[in-house]
Amino acid sequence: MKLREELEARGLLYQMTDEKFFDIYEKGWEKFYCGYDPTADSLHLWHFLTFMTAVNFMKRGNTFVLLIGWATGMIWDPSWKSEARAFLWLEQLRHNQEAITIQVKQILENLKKLTWKDFKFEVVNNYDFYKDFSVFDFYRTVWKYITINTMLSKDNVKKRLNNPESGLTYTEFSYMLLQGNDFLELYENHGVKLQIGGSDQRGNMVTWTEMLRKKTDWEAEIYVMTIPLMMDSSGKKFWKSEGNAIWLDPRKNSPYFVYQYFINTADADVNKYLRAFTLLEIPEIEAIVNKHNEHPEERYGQKQLANYVIQTLFWKEAADQAEKISEFLFGKSDKLEMLSTMSQNDIEALKHETGGAKLEGSEARILELLVQAWLAESNAEAKRLIQQNAISVNEEKVSDIAKTYSKEDAINNVLLLKRWKKYKIAQF
Repeated sequence: MKLREELEARGLLYQMTDEKFFDIYEKGWEKFYCGYDPTADSLHLWHFLTFMTAVNFMKRGNTFVLLIGWATGMIWDPSWKSEARAFLWLEQLRHNQEAITIQVKQILENLKKLTWKDFKFEVVNNYDFYKDFSVFDFYRTVWKYITINTMLSKDNVKKRLNNPESGLTYTEFSYMLLQGNDFLELYENHGVKLQIGGSDQRGNMVTWTEMLRKKTDWEAEIYVMTIPLMMDSSGKKFWKSEGNAIWLDPRKNSPYFVYQYFINTADADVNKYLRAFTLLEIPEIEAIVNKHNEHPEERYGQKQLANYVIQTLFWKEAADQAEKISEFLFGKSDKLEMLSTMSQNDIEALKHETGGAKLEGSEARILELLVQAWLAESNAEAKRLIQQNAISVNEEKVSDIAKTYSKEDAINNVLLLKRWKKYKIAQF
């Protein structure tokens, strides 16, 4: 496929300023950029969408310039925010940049192993643009090329100005000027001709191209391309889970957590997500969807999607472990047999997802066991649950409130506890 055809087929193309850039970037050897403010020490799933868009440019031999917005991150983007947020300190921003850079390198290394393609990228920090820049320099070389009228016309600015409680600080108002000047710096000093970003940023992005052309006497060869804001079939932003961002850092949320998010994809979204979040060829995706549609209850499409995404983000071992935990908790396999073959790392991961207890000594009474594992709040509640036939240990119902379990009862040093359908584990 040609670049434009593939972006459209994958649902990654929304708007553009000029179609010329498709031919330019189809040939490779060009640079493009997308900016990320280091307001956290990890990217999340919305970033992953823009990142996979960048990958489709990179696989044609183009270089992705990952712009880390130290300077803009110190201010915060006011777009679609109802009020100002707290500033970040330089040390925190530095830590966040380092973490994001390591994360991107790892994801690209995983993609390289999956596809046998090389992906070129470089990191640029916009703090370097401004650290020696005086306020007078800024007025003379940036602000003069854009009018207050233009800035006030932006929806995100108008929204904040119309909010009597929060208003808009001068600092936040200046954010768009820094963002616009980033493109100029990258164009003049790094050979970047194209900016990609979410469709919610289009107004700002187009304004910066006009500003840049004014500064270069309308000779700048620059382009903007936006990516649609992806919604699931229910109208919810796909990258949210119960109102919280889903991070690409296994320390913030586990690979299993991300796996479960994609496993729970609605049937209507499987095709869309496979196209956007994988590098599988379109005919491969169509074959997966066709097979999925034959028996959607088996969730074949969701499993292929979740496996590929976890391999991309965290690699194969993480994908295998996430599948194993998912099968253990929700599948039909013999849980005790699975438990007996699990590695210590798998057991720790299972405990992280289910919760449980670390037991001291060589034995434990059932009432204490249930309380320690947070399956009951008290011995009294534990007794009631046993009397209600709600408790199982190692898949056997417990009826004796005086029952004691020892290491000899454990499987792989683990007791498998269950309250109704809720599992937890206790480790000796």
